[in-house]
Amino acid sequence: MRLGTDTIGLIAAVVALLIGALTSGVFEGAGSTAGPDPRPSVRRPPPPDPTAADRLPPAPGGQEVRIELGAKTNSSGTAFAVAAGTWMTARHVVDGCARIGIVTGPRRAVAGGDVVAHENADLAVFRSSVRAAPVAVGGDALTVGQAGYHFGFPRGEPGAVRSRLIGRGTMRLSGRYSTREPILAWAEVERVPDRDEPLSGISGGPVFDAAGRLVGVHVAGSVRRGRSFTTAPRSMQELWAKAGVTPASSGPVPALSDADYARVGERLRQDLIVARAVCLTN
Repeated sequence: MRLGTDTIGLIAAVVALLIGALTSGVFEGAGSTAGPDPRPSVRRPPPPDPTAADRLPPAPGGQEVRIELGAKTNSSGTAFAVAAGTWMTARHVVDGCARIGIVTGPRRAVAGGDVVAHENADLAVFRSSVRAAPVAVGGDALTVGQAGYHFGFPRGEPGAVRSRLIGRGTMRLSGRYSTREPILAWAEVERVPDRDEPLSGISGGPVFDAAGRLVGVHVAGSVRRGRSFTTAPRSMQELWAKAGVTPASSGPVPALSDADYARVGERLRQDLIVARAVCLTN
């Protein structure tokens, strides 16, 4: 079983970016762990719906995913905007980092801080001066067979995945920290670009439904089984409530189709709605 950034170790291209950013002085604000003002809205979202994913049938071929988290290294993942100056990603992307940042251009990254992690799910939010339109939230009408569109930076490069929802399951993490959380399982249908490799680096990336609404965060995958795993919607709602973030009801992601999702993904990355997140451990 593979887990985003932590299984690939130190990707050469990422290391070059991180070292270049630090040594050239363009990792902006890298000496500060406090994010810039203004703070995200503290208006609390409604209580999470505990049955949104529970109504789905168990995923075929095994309902539990077990992952051992190794020692943290310099690495990269994906993040996306959920409120003004607030970014969401997978917890394992930013856990154990001395510095985190959003890549805004070649050899340039803007520092982030004020990380808030979910206690029992692979999710985190953090603040950054990088501003982008927050994505709209869905997840209240999940059905087996529905399309999912995943965007991010697999292996440090722009990429997208098209999948179909096959059911619910549970993920257990152990090692650096331990969690047990509900997840959704998706069967991969297509990758752009088409590469038969682990999706390391897409961890923390958003997954949208056909209406362009957020339904999950990519947290793990299995190349052998052709599966991708995302957080359950209620885990996202729990973290937003903890962090005082009110998710958007409308957003910049248009309706998606099998024919145009890759092109939409390019625009989302260009507009820094979906961005590469980098981690330095020292």
